Amino acid sequence: MKSGNRVLFLVLCVLGLGLVNSVAGEAPAAGSPGPAGMGRTLFLKNCAHCHAEDATGDEGPDLHDLHKSDEFISRRIRNGIKGEMTAFGEKFSKDDVKALIAYLRTLK
Repeated sequence: MKSGNRVLFLVLCVLGLGLVNSVAGEAPAAGSPGPAGMGRTLFLKNCAHCHAEDATGDEGPDLHDLHKSDEFISRRIRNGIKGEMTAFGEKFSKDDVKALIAYLRTLK
C-alpha cells in the first residue's frame, strides 16, 4: 500500500470510529482511540444487543459503576454464563478483554 493510501485509510478508520461514537450519543474522543475507546467499539459490536448501547441494561444487566474486580469481569467475559451470556473467550484476545474492561470502568 502506498504511503498516501495508508494515510487515507487511517483517516477513514478514525472517522469511522467517530461515527460509531456519534451513533451511540457520545462525542468522539480527541486523538487516536485508547483502550477505553477500543473497548467501546467492541462493546457496541458485541455486547450492546443485550446490555443496550448505553450499557444501562436490557436483556443483560446495567454495567454502570461495577463493583467487581477486573479479574472477575475478565472471567465473565471469557467464560460467559451458561444459558444467559455468550462466552467470548474464543473471540476476544486478552487485549480485547482489557479494552472492554477499560471501557466499562468509564461508565458511571
